[in-house]
Amino acid sequence: MRNKNIYPKIWYSKNKEKLSCKEKILLLNNNILEFHELANEIYDEAILMGVRKEQIEEVLVNTAKNINSKLKSV
Repeated sequence: MRNKNIYPKIWYSKNKEKLSCKEKILLLNNNILEFHELANEIYDEAILMGVRKEQIEEVLVNTAKNINSKLKSV
């Protein structure tokens, strides 16, 4: 797996400043990797069930585009 293609080399805050806390960056990168692995599992299972590749790809993209934060400060 090419991690560099999954998340950026540099994460930016909402103020467009570089994140510098290594613990935050590590946690975020690990969460992105877990999300990627779960999406791959969903994709593979859908293909094994006979779902069209284009349809599951569309569903996964739509799911990612429709993520909403429950945080009040966002």
